[in-house]
Amino acid sequence: MTRDFLAVRSAGAAGILGAILWTLGDALLLGAHAAPGTYQLLLGTYTDQIPFNGLDRMLPSSEQRLAAGALVADVGIVFYLAGCWHLLQGLRPAGRAWSWTIFALFVCGNAWSPLGHAGFYYVAMVYKTMLAMPPEAHPAMLGLGAQFDTVLRVAWLLPVATLGLALLGLGAAIMLGMTAWPRWFALIANPVSLVGIGTGLAFVAPEPVATWLAGAAFNLGFLVLYVVSTALLWNGAVQPISAARPNCDG
Repeated sequence: MTRDFLAVRSAGAAGILGAILWTLGDALLLGAHAAPGTYQLLLGTYTDQIPFNGLDRMLPSSEQRLAAGALVADVGIVFYLAGCWHLLQGLRPAGRAWSWTIFALFVCGNAWSPLGHAGFYYVAMVYKTMLAMPPEAHPAMLGLGAQFDTVLRVAWLLPVATLGLALLGLGAAIMLGMTAWPRWFALIANPVSLVGIGTGLAFVAPEPVATWLAGAAFNLGFLVLYVVSTALLWNGAVQPISAARPNCDG
């Protein structure tokens, strides 16, 4: 085993761990569901004044659970960043311009992700606090929640758009036979399939797992991507990255 392959394996395993931690973070933050008729103040009376999407998935959860969901992903981002290096190695046959551009998009998208993820905690806690406050304080809390939601949307959309572009570039390079993966891997390594796979896994899971994973489609998809990529590059099915050739159809 060369040091190249050992590093590729380790970085791939880090990506898998990052995806597991982020899936856990999603499950803790968004893995509940308010029963019909509950939380009528927020989901009924004030529903038109609350722009935040997903509040019904967070209201039943305790503050401790929501905080854990925000923090576990923050811890896990270092593993996702290491996983970006794994993807760079598979991209190296595509050439420096293509591989480093996609790598930079993956790094930026992951680096920007923690704020967009943890922001769900702060917005949800504003609305949960309303339940214990007198009616005269509700307008101020609704205004604060809307302001937090605006910042959250920017913080969430920025990494999602960046990672989406990175996945488009990754999928195109694989499909064109420019990488160390076989062409069929492009069926997984693209943004549409990634979300579709994650959504499908949550859909077919039994309860309560399906509810836990309902908000984790993106990270479930990344989990599959890193598992398959690491398996493909694990045993030297492609030549060492240091000796990468211009094209590798697999």
